[in-house]
Amino acid sequence: MDQKVVEDIIKLSQNENNFGPSPMALKAVMENCDQMNRYPEPHSKTLKEEFSDHLGVLSENIFVCAGLVESLDIMIRNFIAKGENLIIPEITFVAYKLLAKVFDVETRFSEMKDYGIDIDSIIENCDEKTKLIIIANPNNPTGTIVPETDLIRLMETVPKSTYVVADEAYCEYVNRVDFPNTMKLLQRYPNLIMLRTFSKIYGLAGLRIGFAVAHEDIIEKLEYFQAPFTVSQVASIAAAAAIKDHKFIEKSFKNNLEAKSVLERELSHMGYKVVPSQSNFIYIHFKTQEERDGVCNLLSDKNVLVRKTDHFGDDKAFRITVPRPQNCQKVIAALSHYQSVQS
Repeated sequence: MDQKVVEDIIKLSQNENNFGPSPMALKAVMENCDQMNRYPEPHSKTLKEEFSDHLGVLSENIFVCAGLVESLDIMIRNFIAKGENLIIPEITFVAYKLLAKVFDVETRFSEMKDYGIDIDSIIENCDEKTKLIIIANPNNPTGTIVPETDLIRLMETVPKSTYVVADEAYCEYVNRVDFPNTMKLLQRYPNLIMLRTFSKIYGLAGLRIGFAVAHEDIIEKLEYFQAPFTVSQVASIAAAAAIKDHKFIEKSFKNNLEAKSVLERELSHMGYKVVPSQSNFIYIHFKTQEERDGVCNLLSDKNVLVRKTDHFGDDKAFRITVPRPQNCQKVIAALSHYQSVQS
């Protein structure tokens, strides 16, 4: 592909931080790159202590993983026995259902309500054989959240033997006051598991690192099933610095909020069905798959890459990462052009 074309591409398909990696993480990696010949610590002992200080929880309650997919892989593969089941929303992060299919796990799909996760539907699908419930909060790809009152209602209702996973990969972008204080809820519910990642707002998607916070018994199980040395030395160095980079997080949050507000407002005015988002992406739904594909094709022709949501559970929508403010008008102009062609 022509270099000029590559440079002109606006990649809005994978919800990466368009401002790049945390500068503090980048600096730490550059200053410690001579350690690449060393194997990383088993179970990231030092990094767990760093996280412990930052989060205010014991290191025994923290599991460090090579991206959240590793922790999800371990739980779906090892926590659910034959005859038991998994519950996930019908429109959600594609990795959940893919891993369940790989490991031949019975999967029950809860319904959505106004593009949000329906807690009542999860409760209706749950029985004594339900071992794992996974909730992306904010939900990917719809950008909606499960409020704290609903999460508490779920925890109070499901069997104590059922693990509830709150995948909070995008939580740093949330600005709603009713978002769950999951860290605090972990103290009340020993079957609750919180997942966080460095792939999104911290800008470290290429290094593959995240962590879980849960009861010590759960952490012991996760570490037992974890293969040796999955979290690299470089990723550990970057994460330890990134979690302290408050200035970069604030900048990323503020710019995302401003650009998202502009994009949501303008697209809604143009007649697009936009679901209000609490994340760094926007979910746009169409009446037909043909209309959706037409918009995606036009965006692709203008070098704007977005993500169709067929594999997420909806073949009439696409998800678009919120661009940098300077690219907002390019995206708006492209979508406006489609509307003018159709009218």
